[in-house]
Amino acid sequence: MATKKSSSKGSSKPSDSTTASVSAGKGYKVQVFYLAARSNSPSAPIKDALWFATYPIIPRIGDCVFRDGVYYRVERVFLYENMAAGWCADVEVSFYGRR
Repeated sequence: MATKKSSSKGSSKPSDSTTASVSAGKGYKVQVFYLAARSNSPSAPIKDALWFATYPIIPRIGDCVFRDGVYYRVERVFLYENMAAGWCADVEVSFYGRR
């Protein structure tokens, strides 16, 4: 019985663009923004917010993120192919009131 050698294709390193998008192996940098005018809840934050965060994966639509004691639900995600901006995605969130 002949043994099968593994090809170099399966063990190749990730592309440079993938490596560039991960911040020193700790996660993906994203810009998160919250628009207060879109929220109808009386307990929602009243000021717009913008912050940068690093997550192990880029948040998806429907995911929740937590900041300053408030949960936010991801509404839209804009991915960047070019990493020149310094972050991988813009994430638009809305207030998530636990019911």
